[in-house]
Amino acid sequence: MKKLSLLFIFLVFTLFFVSGCSSENIEKVSVYEMENYTDIKEDSLKEFTKAEVVSEFKRAIEDAEQVLGIADTIAPQYKVEMSEESYFLWLNEGHGSVMNLKDTDTIYDLSTGSAKAIQEILN
Repeated sequence: MKKLSLLFIFLVFTLFFVSGCSSENIEKVSVYEMENYTDIKEDSLKEFTKAEVVSEFKRAIEDAEQVLGIADTIAPQYKVEMSEESYFLWLNEGHGSVMNLKDTDTIYDLSTGSAKAIQEILN
């Protein structure tokens, strides 16, 4: 009986932990065109609230793969804000990269599908 009680407590704790760590509900993505690393192009803000679009941005960033080494990049094309996170975004034909502004030494490559989807959204 004691083992069953411990197992039950463990399962309940695990469920609370997993649900508490699940990604937050992001309702809006804001995208700015950038002049350089610090200056945003005037009147360039695009805001997306459609669930499918928000989900595409979220998935693209979550599925991006870290590039080994220290990032050495050109000025970003875009700044993306989702909830309390901000990213720089670079897009080329079928390729994309993101960098979390909290860690500017690390860059992540988007999958080809995500890069194309984000390009279509922004064009």
